[in-house]
Parts: sequence; structure tokens; C-alpha cells
Amino acid sequence: MAYGMIGKLTAIQGERETLLAILLEAATAMEQEAGCEAYRVSVSLDDNAIVVYEVWASEAAHQQSLALPVTRRLIDQAKPILAGVERLVTFEPKGKH
Repeated sequence: MAYGMIGKLTAIQGERETLLAILLEAATAMEQEAGCEAYRVSVSLDDNAIVVYEVWASEAAHQQSLALPVTRRLIDQAKPILAGVERLVTFEPKGKH
């Protein structure tokens, strides 16, 4: 069963562009993974957050992506500049995403 999630990440003051660059690098890396069907990064128009939309072949495929060396490296880069992380919703994708 396909698995999707939308997350909201907020950087500490003055680090939004750095966080955006990290997440865009993550998008490029994840979209090379066989289990990733979509990984989209957007900036919020409502606040200073960055929104990530992910669709995976399964929840297991998503979990496996978290153990990849590139993912670990990018998480380690992002942690010091994160002010907040929220999982807004998880969902079962239907149709084209």
C-alpha cells in the first residue's frame, strides 16, 4: 500500500535558505530511490516554514530511506538549524500524485 506524508519544518532565525538547500538536496537524492514516488519541497506563503510532500511505495520504503547514508548526513546537517518539525498528516495516496 502506498504511503504519503506532509511535514512542516521551520528553521531558526536566518537559516531558512540553508534548510531549504538541505531539503532540496534530499529531494534530489530521494527521487533516485526506487520506493520514492514523489518528494516535493515548497516554501510556505503563510509563515517561515518549509513544507515537504512525500509519497512512497510503502511505509517500509519510507523507513528504509531514513537509514540511507545520504539521509543520515542531511539530517545531521539540518538538526542544528531546526526550530521545529511537525508531521502535518500521513495519508494513503490514491490516483496520480
